[in-house]
Amino acid sequence: MRFAAPRSSEDLTGALDRAAASLAAASAEVLRMVAEVDRQRLWRRDGATSMTSWLAGRYGLAWGTAREWVRVAHALVGFPRIAEAYASGRLSWDQLRPLTRFATPETDERWAERAPERRPAWLWRKVRRHERALVQQAEEARRTRHLRLDWDQERSVLWLEGMLPAEEGTALQAAVLQRAEALPRDPDADDPAGARLADALVDLATGGPEPATVVVHAGAEVLAREEAETGPWLAETESGQRLAPESVRRLACDSRIEWILESGGRPVGIGRRGRAVPGVLLRALRFRDGGMCRFPGCERKRWLHAHHLVHWGDGGATDLDNLVLLCHAHHRLIHEGGWRTSGHPARNLRFHDPGRRIVAMGRPFPRPAVGSRL
Repeated sequence: MRFAAPRSSEDLTGALDRAAASLAAASAEVLRMVAEVDRQRLWRRDGATSMTSWLAGRYGLAWGTAREWVRVAHALVGFPRIAEAYASGRLSWDQLRPLTRFATPETDERWAERAPERRPAWLWRKVRRHERALVQQAEEARRTRHLRLDWDQERSVLWLEGMLPAEEGTALQAAVLQRAEALPRDPDADDPAGARLADALVDLATGGPEPATVVVHAGAEVLAREEAETGPWLAETESGQRLAPESVRRLACDSRIEWILESGGRPVGIGRRGRAVPGVLLRALRFRDGGMCRFPGCERKRWLHAHHLVHWGDGGATDLDNLVLLCHAHHRLIHEGGWRTSGHPARNLRFHDPGRRIVAMGRPFPRPAVGSRL
């Protein structure tokens, strides 16, 4: 945008009004496109785990800001009159955010007319009033809360059924949904959205500063990428559930390995060989990588894995030049998803999709011409 230098205070105010109107129209268009890009899941081609992380990486947004863009963008799809009021500049962003939390398609037209006259603080109070619950209903839910875990012995699957009161259910839902945003969506699942939530629940249960111990039995040929293309090989959990070789190698990236030597199917020796990243090296790795996942646009800071760029089964060393922090989702993307890395982790680390395309994450804006003015 180019505006002539104003000659008076009235001109300056008018120029600011025009710029604010242009900003509102552009913001409304951005939100419309955010909803459409998310609907088409175009962020998946860049290896992002959600629209939120894609926006954060591509446009340098804070995670919370990107998440709010996505939420408001989808809400506006059902509120055409409110969207029109925002695009015309009659509603501000600070008014739009609370409004989209309690408006309904039935009240869309009414709030498009009334909300511009209300302060953001008034609208947020309206949000809180709509979120109140009845005490009697809360007590009943507390008494009847339950969780059942039933194994299906024929299919080796676990069925879950339960009910939680609002405050506990909200906490669980928020945790699962937040974790789901950091996990890749499986388009081949019968119910991709449900599968993603299931993965998030498992990730919540198995992740953490002291994650649950998972015992895996695997042959040395699996860890060394020398498993036979046909015939059986050892790669299973302690309970006998089969695992893919790449899944075993991912789990072994920063795990403790206990070696058992066998002869004729009988164990003849047991030894221990540490492959977990030692504390002093892990602290240096966290300092270098800023304590967060290195995948572009991912800001996950908890439950990270120390990934060997060259797997130690292929001769890669457990040292700082061969390690990088990755969250669970992007660690899985590297191992099972066919993605690769190149470059040095301290300088120019690059991520390549299965087609070897480098994921370009950064502000895709052209540089302004020298001497241009707003």
